[in-house]
Amino acid sequence: MSNIAKSTSPVTPAATESKDWTKASTPELQSGSEDESDVLDAKAKERRRRKQVKREEKQRREEAERRAREEAERAKVEAERKAKEEAERQAREQAEKDRAEVQRRAAEVAARQRALAQEVSKKRAREEPEAGPSGDRSDNAR
Repeated sequence: MSNIAKSTSPVTPAATESKDWTKASTPELQSGSEDESDVLDAKAKERRRRKQVKREEKQRREEAERRAREEAERAKVEAERKAKEEAERQAREQAEKDRAEVQRRAAEVAARQRALAQEVSKKRAREEPEAGPSGDRSDNAR
């Protein structure tokens, strides 16, 4: 019986002396190592999947940031364009107001000149005696 007990022992004496634990494992443990490699493969696949997910998330963030920068740039350009248009519109309005003011002042000056000319004309008409039949005014003035 002791002979049977020795032969059924899972670990041989030479295997226990080995420093390589894989050689010391029994067939049952070796079949478990296949499961272990499957687990390791699954973990490696999961790590690769997570890395890929992180890469994709990073790409999405970068793309969103790029789009946001582009949109901000477009908004800035649009705001600058509108500000320029508004400044040009205000400049046109001010130029029109200035032109209208110049025309108004010119009309006032012209009206004053006409009024002065009429006044001068009336004054001259009152101060100068009427011309005689010969048309010589100097005779009547004597």
